[in-house]
Amino acid sequence: MPSFFAKLNPNGRMVAVGLVGGQPPADFGMTMMAAFQKSMSFATFSADTVTEADRRAVRTEQFAAASRGELRMVVHELLPLEDAVPAHRKMDAGEVFGRIVLTP
Repeated sequence: MPSFFAKLNPNGRMVAVGLVGGQPPADFGMTMMAAFQKSMSFATFSADTVTEADRRAVRTEQFAAASRGELRMVVHELLPLEDAVPAHRKMDAGEVFGRIVLTP
């Protein structure tokens, strides 16, 4: 995740929703301070702050939109299934924007 700060312009904003990389590195605070000096902002979102009824309503609408073919996903890369290990390494390193799709 810290590598994404380098991609932001001054006054840029990064919002993290559902991170797959685990805990931030020990020097994350230094990255945050560098971002502060460029007036960058960082926000987080946790579904734990949304009521179960609201989450259910959103899921219902999302499944309906998916069944109508209205949802589009961002695909970073298509890889053969045997490349699953390097694909996970890319995700862990924060090198992926979107999804990696593994094919049989």
